[in-house]
Amino acid sequence: MVTREEVMRAALGLAAAEGLGSLSVRRVAAAAGIPATTLRHRFPAQADLRSAVAAELARCPLDDLSIADERREPSERLYECLAQLLPRDAAAVEGWFELCRMSNSDTGGAQRSGAGSVRRWLTILAGHGHLRPHEVDAQVSAAFAVVNGLYLRAAIRPDLDAARATLRWFAERVVSPPR
Repeated sequence: MVTREEVMRAALGLAAAEGLGSLSVRRVAAAAGIPATTLRHRFPAQADLRSAVAAELARCPLDDLSIADERREPSERLYECLAQLLPRDAAAVEGWFELCRMSNSDTGGAQRSGAGSVRRWLTILAGHGHLRPHEVDAQVSAAFAVVNGLYLRAAIRPDLDAARATLRWFAERVVSPPR
């Protein structure tokens, strides 16, 4: 029996090669080497399949990197962590758009998971005196406004260097020297 992970690998391969629009139950089933009826047991509707693939494309494991390393500039530490949220490639941008479309402009679980990491990073920096603790929630929202804007920009005109420069600018404005 083919596992869900094997089906997802096949679907992600198709999405990476041809975009999310290429995903159909029949094409993914063929790529996974299973009958379409078997795939429907794992994903009852094509929308379920596309949603799972889009979520995986938009999901990014977030590491705390050196956020707690007080020997480094706080804006640089924050920038490095936030840079993990930038789109890695066109498939990630497409996955982000698909999630927005499917969940009424809320990127759902992937973004909520990212928000927890951003909150943790900003809380660490607030504990080091680089921003006011009561500003953390507002800065989490601001970080996602910037990141979502960068995804929109990437869909129109991909420029990772410009996205990084914008994110660096944001990080420099969020943190301040210790008080």
